[in-house]
Amino acid sequence: MQKWTREEKDQILNERDEKRLSLLHQQIRQSIWRGQYHIQTVTGLMNDPNGFSFFNGKWHLFYQWFPFGAVHGMKHWYHVTSEDLLHWKNEGLAIKPTTPYENDGCFSGSAYVKDNVLYLVYTGNTKDDYGRMVEYQMLAAMDQEGRIGKDAKPIIYPQSGYTGHQRDPHIFYEKGKYHILLGAQNENHEGRLLLFSSRHIRDGWKLMGELTIEGYPSFGYMYECPDIQKVGRQWLLLFSPQGLHEKGDLTTNSYQSVYFIGDLDLENLKFIPKGEMKLLDYGFDFYAPQCAFQKEYRDKAVLEGWFGCSDCCYPPTDEEGWANMQTLPRMLSIEGGRLKQRPAKALKALRKDVVFEAFEGSIRTNRLFGRMPSACVMDLENPSDSDIRLNLFAKNLERGFEISYNASTKTVACDRTDMVHVVNPEYGSRREVVLDEPLKKMEIFVDHSTVEVFINDETVMSSRIFPTASEHSVRMSGRDINLKISLADTTVNDDFVLFRR
Repeated sequence: MQKWTREEKDQILNERDEKRLSLLHQQIRQSIWRGQYHIQTVTGLMNDPNGFSFFNGKWHLFYQWFPFGAVHGMKHWYHVTSEDLLHWKNEGLAIKPTTPYENDGCFSGSAYVKDNVLYLVYTGNTKDDYGRMVEYQMLAAMDQEGRIGKDAKPIIYPQSGYTGHQRDPHIFYEKGKYHILLGAQNENHEGRLLLFSSRHIRDGWKLMGELTIEGYPSFGYMYECPDIQKVGRQWLLLFSPQGLHEKGDLTTNSYQSVYFIGDLDLENLKFIPKGEMKLLDYGFDFYAPQCAFQKEYRDKAVLEGWFGCSDCCYPPTDEEGWANMQTLPRMLSIEGGRLKQRPAKALKALRKDVVFEAFEGSIRTNRLFGRMPSACVMDLENPSDSDIRLNLFAKNLERGFEISYNASTKTVACDRTDMVHVVNPEYGSRREVVLDEPLKKMEIFVDHSTVEVFINDETVMSSRIFPTASEHSVRMSGRDINLKISLADTTVNDDFVLFRR
């Protein structure tokens, strides 16, 4: 694998790079692990989703991007759009480092729509003379033609009393003011959420103080990627804390993404949870989620996340010069005080030809011939609450990627121990979640190197896998289960677009 020098990691994209990146794109399009219906990096490395929003009749998503290879180098923003959350179009470079306040990268941020303008707030990252991080909050604006202009100076400067880790601004409007929620680390190396307010988007931002979470005085050494949304009548607070300790299932991955449901008290700078902190995803690979709204969905939000995790690497595709995807969009709602997560409605159109069907355990249709489709949707029902075992991409009698359910403990598990390529084994190769209720249904989305398991319209487990040519079998066991496997019907636009013309 390529060893990257500091100079190579610090490259900033220019038009002269178009030819070599076009060649890189042609190379990575041949990968057997390239997705069929997920957003994936055009070249190089993608990570956090940024600026996820609905504007001018389209969904807009930007992502953290290092164009030149599968390494965390100088971060740019890349732009994709969709009219339906299923078919995505590459739009090209959106933001790159151009000012002294972002000379070490344009880090994550969010979006707000006002007066036919999409405002983008993001973190400009710099290093001081001693190599210490210094972060500024920057502003850009995109018009209806897709033209983006950046303000030359920050709207928020570094705050005293905190380390250089002050990033990932989330902008929202409430009670007659604009607010920015910012992830931070205090001088005692404890994670914090800072709240800024202003009457105007472009200026006047003032630190109001720390937004505290009642009953959770301190956990973790840094809070990244905060997001707060009103879903129906309840507030949903999301963020990605680093350094969780002694939190049971919450600490299995390198880092986590958590949520609270509750009330927001802006006057007293408090979030009052109505329940405990929970994970947004119980799989191996999920981080830095963002929500977006559209009036049509009323009391629901749409969520996108990075199909990966900080401090993790994925050698099979890293060696090909590309890394990472975004998860499928999820519809979020709060029902009976619980967060429901369902695949976006547009994903129903993925289901094409039914190649396997079993009803009450008896096979009705079988066109698989024992081979696992690389891109498919699996719909499973479990009316008798029986134990279940699905082995996907298995080699000979090995387990492959195993999805299992233990009815006596109501536990769903995903296990990738037996795969040829076991990535990030230092964090374990098995994930489990104990359900609040018996397993009734699963929707399983498979896309070459991804598996997303939606359980009971509530719990999700997202995992990256890298099956080889010899890992192609599929097996199932379970009493009275109903299972339907449908081939996936769409292909993401994977055109090479570097600059918006």
